Amino acid sequence: MRHISRGLQAIHTQIRAAPRTMAVAVAAAMVPVFVPVPGPAPSAWAATAPSSSAQTRAADMVARMRPEEKLSVLRAFPAPLGGAMAGEGTGLLTWPGVPRLGLPALRMGSFSDPHPTDPTMPHLPFLALAASWDPVLAHRAGMVRARDEWGRGRAMVRVGGVDLLPSGRLQAGEDPMLAGTMAGMVASGLMVGHVVPVFASLRAEEQGRGDGVVALPATLPVPADQYMGTSLMGLSIALGTAHGGAIACGGMHVCGALSGLSGIMREQWHFGSMLMAMPGALSGADASPVAAVADGVDMEQSPGVEDGVYAAPLRRAVATGAVQPPRIDQMAQHVLTSLYGTGILDHPPPFTRDRKSPPGSGPMSVDGLMAEVGAEGMVLLQNENQVLPLDDRSGQVLLLATQALQGPLVALAAALQHDGVKVSQAVVNPDGTPPPQAAQAARIVMLTDRDADNAFITALADLGGHVVTIMMSDSPDRAMPWLDVVDSVIQAWSWHGEYAAPLAAMLTGTREFSGRLPMTFTGGLYPPGMAYADYNAFERAHIAPLFPFGYGLSVAGGVSYGDVHVSREDATHLSATFTVTDTSDHPIRAVAQLYLTPPVEAGGVKRLVGWRSIALTPGHATRVAIPVDPHLLGQWDTGAGGWVVPAGTYTFAVGASSVMLTHQASVRMPALHVSATLENLPVPTSQGE
Repeated sequence: MRHISRGLQAIHTQIRAAPRTMAVAVAAAMVPVFVPVPGPAPSAWAATAPSSSAQTRAADMVARMRPEEKLSVLRAFPAPLGGAMAGEGTGLLTWPGVPRLGLPALRMGSFSDPHPTDPTMPHLPFLALAASWDPVLAHRAGMVRARDEWGRGRAMVRVGGVDLLPSGRLQAGEDPMLAGTMAGMVASGLMVGHVVPVFASLRAEEQGRGDGVVALPATLPVPADQYMGTSLMGLSIALGTAHGGAIACGGMHVCGALSGLSGIMREQWHFGSMLMAMPGALSGADASPVAAVADGVDMEQSPGVEDGVYAAPLRRAVATGAVQPPRIDQMAQHVLTSLYGTGILDHPPPFTRDRKSPPGSGPMSVDGLMAEVGAEGMVLLQNENQVLPLDDRSGQVLLLATQALQGPLVALAAALQHDGVKVSQAVVNPDGTPPPQAAQAARIVMLTDRDADNAFITALADLGGHVVTIMMSDSPDRAMPWLDVVDSVIQAWSWHGEYAAPLAAMLTGTREFSGRLPMTFTGGLYPPGMAYADYNAFERAHIAPLFPFGYGLSVAGGVSYGDVHVSREDATHLSATFTVTDTSDHPIRAVAQLYLTPPVEAGGVKRLVGWRSIALTPGHATRVAIPVDPHLLGQWDTGAGGWVVPAGTYTFAVGASSVMLTHQASVRMPALHVSATLENLPVPTSQGE
């Protein structure tokens, strides 16, 4: 507990000293409703009905199909395609299409494996991307991913960040609005490149927290409406933002894990695209095509050409009348709606490697994307004694890392030297003692990716020099017993080689830190009895987290917030306005976060309801307006098939993180009933651009 209390003391000191040290520069985040970006503009949250043209084309095509052709489009299975390069089709599945009607065959990876086959493009770092709080960057990431996948013949890509079942802190963060927006924007970029985004249930090992606990339901199935305020809220935001795509289940449990899911998707969300099953998701003692159809599954990824529930078993079920032909028509239409909605059937990718880009894709490179994600997503957590930025006047910088991080060590040293900083480097043994040169170094930068390095970091700090710790893993549960004895702490996420140049630029002050935490950093300490270590769990337990959700510092300076005012735009919509002032002598970017605490009758749980990125000029105040949609005020009502907002007092607060909230205002709301979909949401802008 000693290191936790000292770390909290440091944060509380920063909060008390605001605005002098409460720096909040973050890259272009904005109110997550929809953003003006190239290609099909995403819009309403949960407005998941695909375009009428896609639905119409799908219905027309199904009407032309023969019965066996309708059944064939409900499956994808391992099958080599002519013209593929040697080994190119390994691990891929084929959707057979309908050659007679001009529907091309398509390939995809198995969604039971989150890592792409033949990964010329690195796995998209969703946590680093979410830490940017930048929906436009997420959209661009989707476009780059689409160009890469389409060029290698893949028609569908799994999108992380949202899930059917809750994981407490999602792969792209712990808040459904942030995670849903960022995942939805990645998906919208994929659709611009004619690749189908698939919002897929995560694997169990991706759900675990630092102590190995996997926060999932003990028994299944569970009612889907139980998660309408958490995981399914994030999924619906993602679907509405993307305006298309598909959903996959089966990463952790069979597709029937959520009872009533099909009804919510089809009847309340008006989701007209497909629900897929990963390989094995329809297996089990009670697996049957009748059960799978009842669960709403439209297409199965089968482990073999004639394996799977939707092969011979489904054909028999149709022949005996257990599954009626009109239901098969609906399933085939859902599949084709997903495909027509992204243009993949009009612009099918090649079966051989193609260096060309898909129609409508942009020129951004993979390396450029990864560098930008690293630049916008790195988070400065602590900077005592003004150790950063590094410069030549500070003396030589000593870079240290274990053998496992030698690659990043060499890359960062080269980038710093390129920026004019004198650097020496050494590979160290975390079980040993600091090298002799550590006692003479003016600044020591230690790269670390595991708790096993903690004793070594403490020993470094005990030498009396200035220590900068750079954490290079995605774990939000990293223990930091050295927090009160080191000067600076940077969260740099799992390393990619393209991160070296932007990290060096931030260390030397030529580029500002702009990331904010997309989840609570716990230090390995969880609220008693809490499975989910998100910001609401800490608030309910009245425990201050080590570093809160939304937190991040700027080297350049800080901001101050003016009083917040909440007004009624119409019968249901609200708007919060306030000012943000740059109190430093340097231009910075701030992310103003708006949180709502509803009355007990509406759940009483604080939630993020909007954010705005602002480019600030020193000494100037910028007026900010954040619209609030009524769906975020209420609770899901299963009987009504929509959201209910009880009458009561709703409190809004604005600030730099989930706990660093400086001003608040309350508004009295009447009882409201809100439909399951959002419509006519305002377009957010990034002020000061």
